[in-house]
Amino acid sequence: MLARIAIFALLPLCALVAFLVAYFLFYQGGGYDAPPSVNIPFEQIDTTSVRPRASGSLPPRQLGRGLLVVDAQHANSFTENELGSFASRVAARGFDVEFVGDFALAADPALAQNRYLQLAEKLRRADSFAVILPQTAYSESEAALVERFVQKGGKLMLISDPGRLQNIDGLAKRFGVDFQADYLYNTVENDANFKRIFIRDFQPDQLTAGVDAITLDYAGSVQSSGGGLAFVSPGTRSSLLDKVEDFSPIVWGNSRNVLAIADFTFLVPTNDSLLDNGRLASNIADFVTDSQREYYLPDFPYFYGSGQDEGLDVLIGSSGLLNVGLQVKTGLAGRLVSVEIVSTEDVSRDTMFLGLYDDAPQVGQYLLVAGIRVDDTLGTAFAPELELQNTAVTLLDQGRGRDMLIILADSPETLAGAVGRLISGEFRADLVSDFMAIRKFEGMGQ
Repeated sequence: MLARIAIFALLPLCALVAFLVAYFLFYQGGGYDAPPSVNIPFEQIDTTSVRPRASGSLPPRQLGRGLLVVDAQHANSFTENELGSFASRVAARGFDVEFVGDFALAADPALAQNRYLQLAEKLRRADSFAVILPQTAYSESEAALVERFVQKGGKLMLISDPGRLQNIDGLAKRFGVDFQADYLYNTVENDANFKRIFIRDFQPDQLTAGVDAITLDYAGSVQSSGGGLAFVSPGTRSSLLDKVEDFSPIVWGNSRNVLAIADFTFLVPTNDSLLDNGRLASNIADFVTDSQREYYLPDFPYFYGSGQDEGLDVLIGSSGLLNVGLQVKTGLAGRLVSVEIVSTEDVSRDTMFLGLYDDAPQVGQYLLVAGIRVDDTLGTAFAPELELQNTAVTLLDQGRGRDMLIILADSPETLAGAVGRLISGEFRADLVSDFMAIRKFEGMGQ
């Protein structure tokens, strides 16, 4: 027993002796020296997955307030969360992002009509519109709404994707865009999947500025009258065509207001952080937030700003029309338009003039330009001559860098009726042009 205890007592002493012998025999001073780094040329690196680049995190170009509307009325094949990263880029540029619809399809005719009305209302105040992977085709009336929106200068982004169900062709072809029923692939150079292709050839443009290389997870080709913006590398083929050509998955439509892309996945995290995908997404966000669309009378009241400095002056022709001015102020309160009732015109501010036909000389310069004559009858270039009784005319003038809206009527009661139709939107049935509406009221007091 004593011998065993002695052995355990000697063990720490033996360990200390072994450490000292090893230290003095082998340690030669100095610290750890890392091996020299090896500089491997980029072209010799065999990557199986691409890495993020910082270019997608560049600060956004501030462009000001506006609205991007995203279609969700046609059983669209994407989710709101998938578009979240791109929506954040748009929001960072001062734009709101709103969806129209709930990603379902209104198949009932009555619901389909409601779908049309919802789209019309959204587009009246939108600066840009995104149509992404609609599974149900646009009706003729819906497509006409979108076409009219683009004609006014609104931006349109069309996105298809061969990996998801969609029916966008009918709408796209109205803008010179033909999404091909193919997918692009490259069996020689790809990111671990022959359908995951690289794009390095870009047409010089603001949309491709700073973009050297992107990767698309599942892209198709697009033919367009507007020309391509990005072209595949040699060896990339189409599943539909045997020949090799410069296929393009990103193109302009028949105007620089229409952008078409045959891949959705590059906008979805985490794909939007690979190579220069993020920079391209940021450039697209610049595109949709740089709208110069025009607003006409049917778009009332969305040509008015909602801030105090961007609101609306209501100028009344006489004090007896104050109640009609208050009717405008109350009616537009829910539209977040700041309204001020004034007695003199400020030519630097948007203005609505409310008056009787006797007050027409106060706005005679605007009426003259529009070809409106008020004497014993009401004469315009767009409608037959009318007796003044029970009539009202509404005119939008945009010729002096501001929006001057004029409503004239034969009596305060008729004027109040015209204002009511303006606030409710019923006035659109009275339009005779993009800038004028005329109404003949029935049953008004004599």
